[in-house]
Parts: sequence; C-alpha cells; structure tokens
Amino acid sequence: MTVWSLVALVCVVGVLTSFVAGGVAAALPDASANHWSDRCRRGFRAFVATMTLYIAFVLMVVAVRAALV
Repeated sequence: MTVWSLVALVCVVGVLTSFVAGGVAAALPDASANHWSDRCRRGFRAFVATMTLYIAFVLMVVAVRAALV
C-alpha cells in the first residue's frame, strides 16, 4: 500500500507542477502573443515541457535507485 501511495504522490506532484508552469506561462504578458489562443498554446507547450522534464527526472531517480540496490 505504501508503494502505491508514493507513486500517486509523485504523479500528483508532477501534474500540479506542470499545471502551475502552464498557467504561469499563459498568464505572462507577451507582445507577440496577444490573442487568447496564442497564450493557451504557450501555456500548453510549457505544460508539456515541464511534464517531460519531470518524467525524465523521475525515471533518472528510479534508475539510480535501481543501480544502487
């Protein structure tokens, strides 16, 4: 049961971090992206980039942990 709760915690932290990054990216003013759809696209790209980096980080930690065991 503890393992599943840790997996759920890692997943929730990653999704929330990505949501925050996407929201901040969409909220930041940018002269070249005045239309709301441009801001949504920028926020989505930030969400995807953050999620990708988070997944890579988690997999790296899991690989190092597996190598040390």
